[in-house]
Amino acid sequence: MKYEDGMQILYDVLSKGVFIQFRGKSDFLKGPFPNQREAVRAAEDYCRKLGWGESRTQ
Repeated sequence: MKYEDGMQILYDVLSKGVFIQFRGKSDFLKGPFPNQREAVRAAEDYCRKLGWGESRTQ
């Protein structure tokens, strides 16, 4: 699924956590995640819980 404008997910290789920028809010999922793929998957799940992928009215 395409990311929304301004949505970013960045894996931190040192801490094995993931930074998330979504709808003007920033967060960090501490992990540790076993690899980048799992970290990104967790971040995308987090964004889905916040409404990513649902219709958004302005």
